[in-house]
Amino acid sequence: MFSQDYIMRQIQQLIQVLNTVLTQVLKVKEQGQDSDIVAYTNEMFEKKLGFDLDELSDILEKDNNISHLKKEKGFTNEHLSILADILYELGEDGFELPEKHTRSVELLTQSLTLYEFIELDDRIYSIDRNLRITKIKDYLN
Repeated sequence: MFSQDYIMRQIQQLIQVLNTVLTQVLKVKEQGQDSDIVAYTNEMFEKKLGFDLDELSDILEKDNNISHLKKEKGFTNEHLSILADILYELGEDGFELPEKHTRSVELLTQSLTLYEFIELDDRIYSIDRNLRITKIKDYLN
């Protein structure tokens, strides 16, 4: 019983961290501030999750090793969905800017990878997720 409570608490903390990062990213985008959202996200990920966006890129590029996040880091599809949302917002933010375009394409590609994994792995159909997948594919083509 203790271990189940501990695991549930860990899962809830992870959801809170991801939601906090997503909320902050959306807030900064909405306000149109020039602060570096990616730097903030890296800092929060490193502090709370133990890895940054570059390490996440390595994990996802390694044969789309999303199972590593699920097994080693305890991520659920809900966590992956929030993470994909964060990557999507970060990627969309700088897509039109020449100096950020390459990084934006990487972030959108990673987001697409996560969304497509969830689409195959999850039993619940999500219109929002499918719209995001379509939008990302439109961006990348």
